[in-house]
Amino acid sequence: MRLTLVVVVVLVLCLGAGTSFGQWTILEEGLELARFDSGLRSADPAGDLLVLRVDTDFWTLRAHKPEESDGFKGRTSKRWCELGNMVAVINAGMYQADKVTHVGYFKIDGEVTNTFRNDYLSAVAIGPIDPAEPYFRIFDLDEITLGEVAARYNTVAQNMRLIKRAGENRWQPATDRWQEAALGEDYNGRALLIICDRRWSMHDFNEIFLSLPLGLVAAQHLEGRVEASMWIHHPAVDVADLPGNRKGHFIVPNILGVTKRHPQIDPNGLQDIQD
Repeated sequence: MRLTLVVVVVLVLCLGAGTSFGQWTILEEGLELARFDSGLRSADPAGDLLVLRVDTDFWTLRAHKPEESDGFKGRTSKRWCELGNMVAVINAGMYQADKVTHVGYFKIDGEVTNTFRNDYLSAVAIGPIDPAEPYFRIFDLDEITLGEVAARYNTVAQNMRLIKRAGENRWQPATDRWQEAALGEDYNGRALLIICDRRWSMHDFNEIFLSLPLGLVAAQHLEGRVEASMWIHHPAVDVADLPGNRKGHFIVPNILGVTKRHPQIDPNGLQDIQD
């Protein structure tokens, strides 16, 4: 359904932050939270699977790496949020044996921090060189080369693919199970930050993600087991017992963080968006 920006603004102002709309809780314009029971595959306010939906017309998604101020080791996801004035933080991907270096190719705001290109088939790209391209997109590296993606975007992180565009589970059933932090893209190009505290196989995770009302078209694995972490820092969110937030004391070296942006509105004060 097509709505104008003015309608969305009225909804947010009238309903207020933290108001539920279907399974989604509206935190602010372009920032929504949903919680599900991954076993029942249904909305549940006490569920083990948490999804933050981010419209990048209103919010920026940026990668960050360890700095001198943290001894080049990283910070807890909670501390990343506090110091960076971010509303949410999630792992940017797995790391190597040194517990710092990203496991695959990694470029942040034009600076390549890891040149190594592994055989993982997913790349999240943020901040296009050409502003006509989508601000955020998850690419399948069996459909486009990593070099082409890196040439077109300022920030690129190569990670393990979960779901191929458009909505194809690429994993076979398996017995190995773990907790999951994942990044998804929906049919409107919105970013989905996903954390699940219940252990599932990769195949089962994908089936769960695709069965939920997320409009998911592509997804990549960020981190698993106890290292999987997401922290939400917003006045409309009670962080107590949130999936992912319980592990906010783990050091996370490389993260994706969400911060507010101030989008330009067209001269008539209207802008078409997709719901």
